[in-house]
Amino acid sequence: MEENKKNASILIIDDNPSVREMMEEIIRQEGYYVYGADKATEGLILLRNRSFDLVILDYVLPERSGMDVLKEIKHLNPEQLVIMISGYGSIEHAVRATKSGAYDFLEKPLEPERMLLTIRNALEKTSLIREKRALLKETQNQYRMIGVSTAMQRVFAMIDRVAKSNMRVLITGESGTGKELVARAIHFNSNRVSGPFHSLNCAAIPEELIESELFGHVRGAFTNAIANKKGAFLMADTGTLLLDEIGDLSLRAQAKVLRVIELGEVTLVGGDSVEQVDVRVIAATHRNLEEMYATGEFREDLFHRINVMTIHIPPLRERPEDIAHLAEHFLNESCVAGKVHPKEFSLDALALLRSQKWPGNSRELRNVVDRAMILAEGDIITGQTILAAIHITDLKVEPYAINDFRLARENFEKIFLINKLAANDWNVSKTALMIGLERTHLYRKMKRYKISEQAYRGK
Repeated sequence: MEENKKNASILIIDDNPSVREMMEEIIRQEGYYVYGADKATEGLILLRNRSFDLVILDYVLPERSGMDVLKEIKHLNPEQLVIMISGYGSIEHAVRATKSGAYDFLEKPLEPERMLLTIRNALEKTSLIREKRALLKETQNQYRMIGVSTAMQRVFAMIDRVAKSNMRVLITGESGTGKELVARAIHFNSNRVSGPFHSLNCAAIPEELIESELFGHVRGAFTNAIANKKGAFLMADTGTLLLDEIGDLSLRAQAKVLRVIELGEVTLVGGDSVEQVDVRVIAATHRNLEEMYATGEFREDLFHRINVMTIHIPPLRERPEDIAHLAEHFLNESCVAGKVHPKEFSLDALALLRSQKWPGNSRELRNVVDRAMILAEGDIITGQTILAAIHITDLKVEPYAINDFRLARENFEKIFLINKLAANDWNVSKTALMIGLERTHLYRKMKRYKISEQAYRGK
């Protein structure tokens, strides 16, 4: 609250100079900045030219009614908080004002303590609104999508088209193409943006727990159900629910999801009561659901329910013009997250990135960029650094999954040698000198691990 006092600005619109000056004096003593206007037009001009944390507005003004001014203020900024004041206070006026968007209604003569308490509460709400807006903006920036290709421009156009509606959307595409990013973009550009976005990966939940994750459960519904739990549908109430990899749902779970979509009702596992939910469902899958319902693996009626509109994300190999833009975006994020000096790609590094097939799509590209950022010794990421990062990925080494010490050591040694050889442009003598090995010893290790420049450059 002390920070609010230092920065909060309040506009008073009241044609009575004695009342206005009295309020200004009391409010200034609390440390707020105060601006006064004796006419509606003057107050509205101020509001158009700068922002205020709070407006105190007289219900009766000589030019026009305070209610008309309130409506115009709300038109200029729907989130603007306004306290209405009046010397002709009545319950009817108070109800009318609050229904039209006023934060509160105070009667004249104003009691200083009551007025200041109302102002403090209003400014606290203003602060929360701004924090929420800043958090939303940060989240939107985090999930913004990158792509200059014609294919991605079509995806963006589809997002814009479906976002403002409430229709269900099916997002298709290979793993790693960014299906969840598309779902989030739809949510953040929809009229449900103030509601929650919840994502559930249907493929990651064991079949015996999927209904609990979807619909929730009551205490004692099954072993280890020690407390009531909300499911995904209730957690996404008034917002958006992404059912990722919906093709992995069992037929039993599909039937229950269909019922929730059709009726907007959820029954917790082990419970009897029915709860209403208002959720926009977005589904995503890398599988061909049409083939699945043709073979009986997926309910046809559910398919048609979730497939009101389809957005297909093409794989990265079909839009190579996006690779450099994505890589630079990922690199910038990695440098910021790692709190390191900004780095950039050399031309040969970008050419090498564009030449890859990227079977793991954007997810794989991000991993390689992250590795390259760590491996790079200076501010420029070269093609050799990219080669080293790619080959470490190709080895698919999971040290903690290796139980044999000898194998773990050999895997590390192989990665280390590939990295150092690539960093030295496959100059064996230079690499041997750098790592403190005799050149013949390094040649023997390269032969043992089947490491060669031709093999790795040719990949």
